Amino acid sequence: MNNERSNKQRLQSFLINVSAFALVFFLLGVIVLELFNQSAYRETDLSLEQAIEDTRLIQAEINSYQSDSLTMPPGSTMPNIPGTNRFNTQLILWSEDGEILNKQALGGRFSQLTNLTLSTENLDSIQSFSIDDQSTSTTEDKLLFRSITTAAPSNNLGVSYIQVLANTNQIKNAMSNFQTILILSMVFFWILSIGISYFLTTLSMRPILASWKKQQEFVENASHELRTPLTIIQNSLERLFTKPNRTIIDESESIAQALAETRRLTGLTADLLTIARSDANQLTLVKEKVELAPFIAELVKPFKEIAELDEKRFVIENFADATAVFDQKKIHQVLVILLDNALKYTSSGDKITLLSEISNKHWLIEVKNTGPSITDEEKARIFDRFYREDRSRSKETGGYGLGLAIAKQIVDEHKGQISVKDLLPKGVIFQIRLPKE
Repeated sequence: MNNERSNKQRLQSFLINVSAFALVFFLLGVIVLELFNQSAYRETDLSLEQAIEDTRLIQAEINSYQSDSLTMPPGSTMPNIPGTNRFNTQLILWSEDGEILNKQALGGRFSQLTNLTLSTENLDSIQSFSIDDQSTSTTEDKLLFRSITTAAPSNNLGVSYIQVLANTNQIKNAMSNFQTILILSMVFFWILSIGISYFLTTLSMRPILASWKKQQEFVENASHELRTPLTIIQNSLERLFTKPNRTIIDESESIAQALAETRRLTGLTADLLTIARSDANQLTLVKEKVELAPFIAELVKPFKEIAELDEKRFVIENFADATAVFDQKKIHQVLVILLDNALKYTSSGDKITLLSEISNKHWLIEVKNTGPSITDEEKARIFDRFYREDRSRSKETGGYGLGLAIAKQIVDEHKGQISVKDLLPKGVIFQIRLPKE
């Protein structure tokens, strides 16, 4: 993935994250404001409905108007409007022609209600309206109200309608302050989310870029490794065409060389297919319960014979007298890779040891050899694909640097661990830990 494409992908992902955060904050703000708006007026509306249904309260106000006094007649008390502040709530008595009758009961607050008019279009329902505050010199000041109006009970005082008013300026101011705080908070956290989006974008792009780089390296290395045997095969076959009169025996060397490279190419193709399937999560395991001691004993027979022919000591420490659940063919492939490497990278007189034992709930396998040691730098890369610690030597032994990479993938698929460490005073230990179940 080139830098331009990588930056474009990163920018696109960043913009998606920022937009997602912005949308979430916007919807959250709208929902919070709507809920706050409904809850802010709910108690006021409930108290207005209770007041307009309270016949005792309405009759008390009519009696107060009849006595032409600000106080109730002796021996009676005027009840408060339930759940309201009496100072912010007023009960208005209207005549048929829209005149306020209880002006004396309103007292000084009547001056604020001079512009109040009677509306009978929506009786018995909550309404919102505003009027200019006549008690101040500022024309911009408005009084906000929620009110409910209903027909007055039958009386001989000319009272035709009852209106209950609740001033909502305080609620409006509280909502304005809350809205300002909410918007500022949303803007602050949205700006903060930009930084978080950048971090998340960078974090999410890392595995993608690493995977893309890994894929590029895989394709480049595979192409390079495939090119060599194909070139040898091509040259061998072209050489045959230059000598059409020669017999098969005369050209047996070229034919054998082409055949050997074909076999190596087949093995390389199989290894590449194994790695590709693992990358695509298509590496299926056929797990079964296996007796460990017989499995190890049968597996090491050919390697022990090869070691004896090469004058190398081959020691088997087969202590795992138990069963474990694993893919027999895949683990067999792993041990073949490790034992084959041990034989390739040791000389006559060296010692190779295969240890198999049960450690807690794990099956422990160690392949040790007294051959050349591995540096710390090489240990860190030894399980990488196409990595070969000694390319000239690997070329001689026919290695492509895929064996240990495949071994690691198989062990990882089994939820196990594979590692390499030094064998003192000289040599290498490859250790595998696999779960028994």
